[in-house]
Amino acid sequence: MATTPDPGDSPVPGDGFVIEELSRRTGMTVRSLRSYQSRKLLPPPTVRGRTGYYDDRHVARIQLIQNLQGEGIKLTSIARMLDEGGQTDADLLRFTRSVQTMFTESGGAVTTVPDLAARFGMDAEEGVAMVERAARLGLVRQIGEDTYEEVSPRLIDVGEHAVKALGLDAHEALTVVERLRRHADGVAKIYLDLFVSRVWVPFVEADQPAEQWSDVRAALDEVRSLAVEALTGAFELVMSERVGEVFEREVTRPRPGRARRR
Repeated sequence: MATTPDPGDSPVPGDGFVIEELSRRTGMTVRSLRSYQSRKLLPPPTVRGRTGYYDDRHVARIQLIQNLQGEGIKLTSIARMLDEGGQTDADLLRFTRSVQTMFTESGGAVTTVPDLAARFGMDAEEGVAMVERAARLGLVRQIGEDTYEEVSPRLIDVGEHAVKALGLDAHEALTVVERLRRHADGVAKIYLDLFVSRVWVPFVEADQPAEQWSDVRAALDEVRSLAVEALTGAFELVMSERVGEVFEREVTRPRPGRARRR
């Protein structure tokens, strides 16, 4: 049965709003918000009488938690990252948002299964299986019933070129990408472990000073540059060595049907 709203439960302009309004602004249920409070993920509201009032600080905290959860971070870990007063939320939210875009390509094209199948010389039925596998590898992301966004246009272009230049089929090209991902994951782990131990942990132990956020962000940007340069340099070094070994072996390999000189 509907109840008559208590005037005290309506938003208070310029002076906070009740939990139902916080629920509306964040898209979370009141029950979930109360659960966050019990787990100390939300700063306490300002209490007047028997009513708690929230403000933009609480909205920012919810947005931050949602962003961190989207990155696969568990609520127990998020609770350890956040300060009780919520004073660094805006900085942490800006940081996590910048991190989300720092290592991704921008402007990915919107495409369809028939378009991708045509690029890789496949029929529509084969294209469905190829796109499903590409999605599992993170190369594309479904954004509609029949539409996909190219998450990594560069890798897709490289795969298409490999199909044409080396005579691979689409699934062979995806197998190459899958193997490359495993190697790249190892490089990423090396440099991110260094960032966490040398930059992030000392920053957190110092209570996340507001004036150091830009330095932390710059350090992560440097990690990106260092990892790319190191990976490129290591690849060139190893490729040079491997090319010499492979061609020396292949040039001296006896050819079938060719008579050996006496």
